[in-house]
Amino acid sequence: MNYKFFILLFLIVITNIFSQERILNIEYDFYFKDYFPESMKISLISNGNQSLSTLTRTIYNKKLDSFEAELTSFYKHYYKTQDSILSEEELDDKKYFIKEPLDQFKWKLTGNTKTILNYVCQEATVSFRGRNYFAYFTSKIPFRVAPWKFHGLPGAMLAIATDDENIKIEAQSIKFERFSGTIGNPYFKVENTITWQIFVDLAIKNWQDFKNRVTSQAQSLSNSQRLSMGMPKISPSLRMEIIIEQNGNN
Repeated sequence: MNYKFFILLFLIVITNIFSQERILNIEYDFYFKDYFPESMKISLISNGNQSLSTLTRTIYNKKLDSFEAELTSFYKHYYKTQDSILSEEELDDKKYFIKEPLDQFKWKLTGNTKTILNYVCQEATVSFRGRNYFAYFTSKIPFRVAPWKFHGLPGAMLAIATDDENIKIEAQSIKFERFSGTIGNPYFKVENTITWQIFVDLAIKNWQDFKNRVTSQAQSLSNSQRLSMGMPKISPSLRMEIIIEQNGNN
């Protein structure tokens, strides 16, 4: 009787192990020199069909009259299916949910290589929303994944940077883990989404409206009053994609 019980228990354990998915977990450091004085983190998990990139920014707020610091963390999620990416952005404290196609990157292989975390990676280049990027990927990792919104190379992207190195993303650790269930979609309750172009148009209009208000009232306002009107709020991470200069040109 005990013999049969242990055989049954063994079969249940083996079945449970093989029913679990193998997921990939990559941790990246993320630098954006123009807008963030501190480094950030991107955590990527993928099962091959879906992936979730979570950007974490932690701010150290030093307390007055103290050497202690309070930590404040901000999170942004980028959820990818096999054909689209979902993300959330804010514009003047209003939230927008954006759905974009994945096939918007036109990569070109350069023939150069670079070793990252003991993986020999191939180099590719792409122009994306006003910036030129170099990416390094390896096909030795059997997942077509990338941090943030990047996509489209035959392997795992372990490093990405702009040609001026203002933006840099590089893998710090790679793990394969067993996982049961599905990768959670943080936007599963979202019913209405907009396209990226609609969001960009809203951002530019918002900026132009601000310029017009300042211009129309400039003669009657002091410098301090103009400043108190407040510029439109565009998150620093959005400036990777929406490049709005001081004169308001996109």
